[in-house]
Amino acid sequence: MKTNTEPKDTSEKFRAIVKYSNIAFQMIGIIVIGTFLGFWIDKYFQLKFPIFTIVLILLSLFGAIYSVVREFLKK
Repeated sequence: MKTNTEPKDTSEKFRAIVKYSNIAFQMIGIIVIGTFLGFWIDKYFQLKFPIFTIVLILLSLFGAIYSVVREFLKK
């Protein structure tokens, strides 16, 4: 008796890979946008100390972590 579980397992693995890749790219995107926005604001105001870059990097990190946790808790 032959069971046809191979395609189902492959499909589930592919969905998991796509899901986690999407989460990783989303996290990277949030952090990159926050970093470039902070850099641009510091450059616009001609600040010697990159306060906006640092603050927006930290905010984007927390935002990315929040987004990942929310995604994992969603059913």
